[in-house]
Amino acid sequence: MTDSVTRLLYLQPAPLFGGAERQAAEQASYLPRFGVEPTVVAGPGTAIIDWLAAARVANVVPSPNFPGLWPKHRGLAKLSLPLRIVRCGLDARAEWDRLVAERGFDVILASLPFAWFTGSLVARRHGIPIAWRAGGAYINPAQVAGMWSATHFIRPDLLICNGHAVAGTFSPVVPAPVAIVHNGVDTSVFHPTAGDRSRYRPAGASAVVGFAGRLTTTKRPEDVIALAARLERRRPGVRVLVAGEGTRRAEYERLARATGADNITFLGFVADMPAFFAACDIVVLPSREEGSSNVLLEAMACRKAVVATDIPALVEQVAHGVTGLIYPLGDVDAFASAVETLLDDAPLRESLAARALEQARAFTVERSAERLAGLLKALVAENAAQKRGSSREIAQTPPGTRRASVAAPERASSAARYIPASNHPGSD
Repeated sequence: MTDSVTRLLYLQPAPLFGGAERQAAEQASYLPRFGVEPTVVAGPGTAIIDWLAAARVANVVPSPNFPGLWPKHRGLAKLSLPLRIVRCGLDARAEWDRLVAERGFDVILASLPFAWFTGSLVARRHGIPIAWRAGGAYINPAQVAGMWSATHFIRPDLLICNGHAVAGTFSPVVPAPVAIVHNGVDTSVFHPTAGDRSRYRPAGASAVVGFAGRLTTTKRPEDVIALAARLERRRPGVRVLVAGEGTRRAEYERLARATGADNITFLGFVADMPAFFAACDIVVLPSREEGSSNVLLEAMACRKAVVATDIPALVEQVAHGVTGLIYPLGDVDAFASAVETLLDDAPLRESLAARALEQARAFTVERSAERLAGLLKALVAENAAQKRGSSREIAQTPPGTRRASVAAPERASSAARYIPASNHPGSD
């Protein structure tokens, strides 16, 4: 740990627990190694609190003041949702304002728009910098318009994206310096010999194809079911495992039965992901929306061959024919063909898995945390320098003279010092 410790308030909404939340928990556990002491405020779900405790993150504040885990709004009740979010924001702002006043944080890191804008109000009140963390590569036109309008009044000191595709989505609408911090994998947990292979592997399976993710439309689990139905007809010994939960799980299970995919097993939420990957020969991801896939990175670290869609974020992670296979989004025929190619060609499957492992080892959670810590400490140092400069200018201004505002040009020069990571040779 370095001599100077930076105190970080890390705001992580987590109604559910998926890859983004796990990435936050893992990186928070590594930040103290690089001179950043995080206090993580997370909620309203409890799964992330358990993970943070398991990762030995010292300062964790469970908070009910994040939106989510509400009963589904139907009919006229939907009209009350904006008011409920505003009320939630007021409560969250009061909680975070009190935390900053009591603990004297140096910088705020906020994930997702609710924490971005609410956290920015707190940061500005206390004169500390804030970084927004973005992890998705798609926002709809209404979200673009809303964010473009809002960031004319509230904006971060730094926009941190977990991939170039994500930066390409958010940088046009968030007027702030951009830096890339790739997701990292904990190679002490995910590695080729990790996990109990027998825990999830079906007895007698000739091969296992695995999918892990929330059971939502963006992940396209229906394509996994269609794949399973084809494999059931063509390759009776192959089994398909689905790890993940979602409100539509029962619907997907019915679809599997209706299509004759008797070879598919829905495992629900899986805490022991190393054992899941150990059970698989091939890991697939048919998503239409991703920022930077933890599942792919973890599977690659476990030396598994992967098959993924050709969306920009996944093409950024998987080189077709080198570290995995890529197919056109929504093309189930091409999806099945790619999987069957790997089932038939064991040498190809092994060579892709071996190169995937090499790539995953270059993207460790420790390396990601080190880069994140460096960016946050630079923000704190820059903020301190600006305050010193403003103080000197005030002191040198003759009495009665109107002082021109220096905040805007100082912030502009600050942005210039952060070269967008997509053009920065050292960003990776």
